[in-house]
Amino acid sequence: MRIALIVLAVVAAVVAARADELVYEGDVRQGLFGTCLANEKDGWAVGELGRIFHTTDGGGTWYRQNAGTKRALLAVACVDANTAWIAGKEGIVYGTADAGKTWTQANTGSSRHVFTLAFSTRDRGHAAGDFGTMVHTEDGGKSWTVQQVPPDVTLPESALDTGVDPGDVNLYALSYGDPDHVWVVGEFGTILASTDGGRTWRQQHVPVESTLFGVHFADANHGWAVGIDAVILHTTDGGATWRAQPPPITQRSFYDVFVAGQQGWIVGDSGTMLKSEDGGESWAVQPLPIELAAHWIRSVWLTPATHGLAVGSEGLAFRIDGSNLRRIEGAERKS
Repeated sequence: MRIALIVLAVVAAVVAARADELVYEGDVRQGLFGTCLANEKDGWAVGELGRIFHTTDGGGTWYRQNAGTKRALLAVACVDANTAWIAGKEGIVYGTADAGKTWTQANTGSSRHVFTLAFSTRDRGHAAGDFGTMVHTEDGGKSWTVQQVPPDVTLPESALDTGVDPGDVNLYALSYGDPDHVWVVGEFGTILASTDGGRTWRQQHVPVESTLFGVHFADANHGWAVGIDAVILHTTDGGATWRAQPPPITQRSFYDVFVAGQQGWIVGDSGTMLKSEDGGESWAVQPLPIELAAHWIRSVWLTPATHGLAVGSEGLAFRIDGSNLRRIEGAERKS
């Protein structure tokens, strides 16, 4: 069952990439699990079969890149227009410093699946995944430290029937509020917080026991976490207290959340997209065509100017401009 959730949630050598391949309508059929923008124009999306797609115009056109793996890529972190990191199944982590022309495989010391990856600076980065595994770098990925869930973390009674120990809890998403403040979320409503950039962690308590798949902090105080059972959590004090926000739609799983300024988006299963126009204080359903109801949408990202991307199953992708949403298809899908 935990493996099924992993699939739904998504789920040292220098490898020279082939020349960037043009991407045309219909070429992207694999599920996309992660996306990010380094600025208003430069970004990446990653997914099944080691797929990597790069854009230099904010998602209008895409180039396919290659890191030399067919394993699913589940997470991507943009540092700047040239620097990005990708991660995925069996602990693979790759970085690029030349906008994806080449990808360098990192030896993190862990072979556990990596579900989430983020860098707060060029040097400081953190990743997390299954069985409570976390890896941390303070030197731009040259070396990594393997970490585990702190021993004093507790799980709710609902976890007892599963036989999951606190140290084995799956961790699905992380977010930096600033270089020193970072949060990781996962199974059974688990939220871990760090005030030293990811070196040490403590548990924060929330009013739910549902698995959390997404988290985003706009700064060191204001954050959101989302998950199954249509859970939306919000904090204004750095996670000292979390309150549940009423969802505009129930019986859905929410997979990711992002708030920038007054604009915010939540994505999930069954073609679910929610938007906020009051800085994440309230949420409304964004109607999508009925034919997208069978799709899941796994990842969403916004720039400070509230331009953004959202990606999901079978190559589904959207461009975001403030409160406006437009599907990427047809001529826009080619490079």
